[in-house]
Amino acid sequence: MKAWLCGLDDEEVSSVSSILTFIGIEHSTSLTAFHLPDFVVLGKAVQSFELDEMIPIVSLSHTMDVMGDYNVWLCPLPWRSQTLSSVLKDIKRLHTFPQASGVNLNLHIRHLEALLIRQALVSTQGVVSKAAQNLQIQRTTLIEKMRRYNIDKSEF
Repeated sequence: MKAWLCGLDDEEVSSVSSILTFIGIEHSTSLTAFHLPDFVVLGKAVQSFELDEMIPIVSLSHTMDVMGDYNVWLCPLPWRSQTLSSVLKDIKRLHTFPQASGVNLNLHIRHLEALLIRQALVSTQGVVSKAAQNLQIQRTTLIEKMRRYNIDKSEF
């Protein structure tokens, strides 16, 4: 998952960054760091917020005015693990269904295909012929797909 940090003071950035890093969520204060983050974390000082995209918002404030139909969670610091885990589960659940803007099927199929190839290579310790058998495709086809997705068997 990826998060964009907006309007956080230095203390909030420090607290939130350490937690997000610990649980493995990429994050940045730069708008250009990600094409589209999975959610936005807003600092206490941010009283209102509006985005063109329907991105879930986690606010460090106790109250907030939101322009638009966003999913908003009010989560003031300090974050408790139960609260944070339930919020992140809700955010992940939002991303399991196609958004109103539609879904790029080709992108999802390519992602799924690359994921299955990586899993097959992991289970066979990088032996391409065995991975191809597991995937029920020709070895040469698997090698072509590995090139297409920049998958190197030495990674496994």
